[in-house]
Amino acid sequence: MSTAVEFSADAVAAHLKHFIVDALFIDLNPDEIGDDALLGTEVGVDSLGFAELMAHLEDEYDVSISDGEFVPENFSSVRRIVQLVESKLAA
Repeated sequence: MSTAVEFSADAVAAHLKHFIVDALFIDLNPDEIGDDALLGTEVGVDSLGFAELMAHLEDEYDVSISDGEFVPENFSSVRRIVQLVESKLAA
């Protein structure tokens, strides 16, 4: 269900970092994850974690992410994911 609530990039980024740490069991403080840190190699998100992250984004922000959008370019960092979510919310 879409709402009129505006999501700021900073709020989405903070939410993603907490989700990555809490739900994906990454042994970091959310503040230690840089917006441009590579989630796979630098943060330690595995392939199952990326799938969980995509499902969470779809549920949390009421967006649909196609197979063509579920690519490393869109999920490489928190900043790239935020850009994807913002583009979906703007559509």
